[in-house]
Formats: sequence, structure tokens, C-alpha cells
Amino acid sequence: MLSLILVTLTAVAAGFAVWAADRRRAFYGALLLPGISVCAALITWLVLRAAGVTAFEADWIGWAIPVAVSILAPLVAAVPIGRSRAKADTEEKERILRL
Repeated sequence: MLSLILVTLTAVAAGFAVWAADRRRAFYGALLLPGISVCAALITWLVLRAAGVTAFEADWIGWAIPVAVSILAPLVAAVPIGRSRAKADTEEKERILRL
């Protein structure tokens, strides 16, 4: 249970760190990337636990892989989300200015 708490807290921190480093963060909410990070980490943690990765000699795998996934998931998600939101916002601004 402690590994679940540590994975969740690390995922939240990683999501906020990626959000803070993203230059397009003004186009989407502050909780989107941390939410993606937490979801990815917890799903990975559940899959690893269901697969039986709980042995004492390999217990570090049960929290190291979800932490790595929690860092990679918002990095991968930020690129297409930022681009699409920037494009949609620009189109909406141009539509409003044409009125």
C-alpha cells in the first residue's frame, strides 16, 4: 500500500512539473497533465500487481515502472494537446475578430 501512495504522489508531482515546463500551458487547464500522469501510473501499478510483481527481490519494479510511466505520459500527451488547443484557440480568435 505504501508503494501505491508513493507512486500517486510522484505521479502528481511529475504531472505538475511537466505542466510547469510546457510553454503552451495557457491553452489547457492546470490539472490535465497531472490527471493523465496519475491515471497512467495507477493503471500501470494495477497491471503490475495483477501480474504478480510483488516478490521481495523485485519489489522495486512495482514502483519504478509506474513512476517512469508517470513522467513519460504527460510528456507525450502535452505535445498533441498543446498543438490542437493552440490551433483551436487561434481559429476561435480569428472568427471572433471577423465579426
